[in-house]
Amino acid sequence: MKNNKLIKTAGIMAVATLLAKACGLIRDSMIAGYFATGAAADAFMTASKLPTMLFDIVIGGVISASFIPIFSSVRENDGRERAEKFSGRFITLVFSVAVIISLLGIIFSGPLVTLLAPGFEGDKRNLTAQLSSIMFPMIIFTGLAFSFVGVLQSYGEFRIPSIISLVSNLTIIAYFPLFADRFGIHGLAVAMLIAWSLQVVVQIPSLVKLGFRLRPSFKFNDKYIKAAIMLALPMLISTWVQPLYSIINSRLASAISGAPTVLELANRLYIVMTGVFSFVVTNLIFPKVAKANAEHNEEEAKNLISFSIKSMVFIILPLTVGIIILSQPITSIIYEHNKFDRESVLRVSSALRCYSVGMVALAVNEALSKYFFAMKNSKTPMRNSIISMFFNIALAYLLFYLFKTPGLALAAAGGSICNAALNAFSLRDRKFFSKSDAAVFLKMIVSAAVMSAVVFAVYRLTLRLPLDGLALNVVTCAACGVVGVLIYFALAFALKIDIVTDRLDMKGKRR
Repeated sequence: MKNNKLIKTAGIMAVATLLAKACGLIRDSMIAGYFATGAAADAFMTASKLPTMLFDIVIGGVISASFIPIFSSVRENDGRERAEKFSGRFITLVFSVAVIISLLGIIFSGPLVTLLAPGFEGDKRNLTAQLSSIMFPMIIFTGLAFSFVGVLQSYGEFRIPSIISLVSNLTIIAYFPLFADRFGIHGLAVAMLIAWSLQVVVQIPSLVKLGFRLRPSFKFNDKYIKAAIMLALPMLISTWVQPLYSIINSRLASAISGAPTVLELANRLYIVMTGVFSFVVTNLIFPKVAKANAEHNEEEAKNLISFSIKSMVFIILPLTVGIIILSQPITSIIYEHNKFDRESVLRVSSALRCYSVGMVALAVNEALSKYFFAMKNSKTPMRNSIISMFFNIALAYLLFYLFKTPGLALAAAGGSICNAALNAFSLRDRKFFSKSDAAVFLKMIVSAAVMSAVVFAVYRLTLRLPLDGLALNVVTCAACGVVGVLIYFALAFALKIDIVTDRLDMKGKRR
């Protein structure tokens, strides 16, 4: 019953997240259509990366990961009143640090652009610095939004956190028909800032409904704040893998015209594809694992992680295969319009194909990292992340030399695989999976392999249809998608993969 309830909640979150990701694709499609892969697009993509990169390095996505375990523990042991005092001090600390980062980012925007994109010169460099200065206050809203997400998820509210991206994406989408022609790329930067502020605003009614009172306090000399910081520091270092690799990636890509935009658009499409499922599962499971840990129920925590990994692999494995085969028509459907031409489609689809190699590893690593954090063990993933970071950077230089832009995407995939393998090896004594689970994973691989052969055959057949352009791409993706889903689930049922059969058994029992 617990797993059934989790699946139901995950379904609601998946719909909300899917809508948000779909709007994200529309947003990126509009950006691509208006600015293609030219200098303005490169400047905007790099400028928008600067605030998030600096935020990740100084604060990182560890806010909710360090907040939720401590908050759950305090509420379990000392009551709600004490837990909310801790939350007020924690959020004040995050806000203060975010303000400082934002101010420093604005002041040093020029040198930061030079660090991130040494290949940018003249007007292109100046435009990037201007846009980053406009968007740097996003850091403040990001810190508050992540903090509020931690509070809501700690109280079991997952729906609102799953739609905050939907609100921000809709804001940016609205900018294009209303203001893009008048205000251009600078207006888009302002729209981004407004969109991030709305991620904070949309969560406030739910916090009020829960009776949560935010009481800002600068009394940071608190044992729980210290515990959160001690937990966050190693976690923060472990999250440096992505931003530091992003710096290397951007520096190398800046030497090739259009490469920063190509990689960013491919990466965003890749994150959308894998993010719907990994985001839903890990963000749903993490507070429950933290709660189980606070109650000293290690078996429940292990079962939750095992269930989440099996669910993600079951969904993302065939998705990976599908994206590798259909990367070109998918990219064309999303981006090919206005100024975004065929050559740009080929460049982005090539990078997308390379990113997709690490899709399963990225999702699994997300779950494993959340388990470490819920167990308040942040040193192990920190060590593993540092090792994978050096591996990632070395791979980036090698593959960029060999394959240029696609090589950077392939290096990112290699880094994800390395990190997931190290974390899995570090948790080998936990024994998340039995021998029967190993058989289940093997059945998933067999099902995905058979599905890929059939989908590839269907893809080749659709190319013979008397269609071209958007019509051909839509028919190709639809035909391959329908056939792929039917084949994969039929095989999963025939091979008795428990993710499918257990769900069907539960439905049958309710009847």
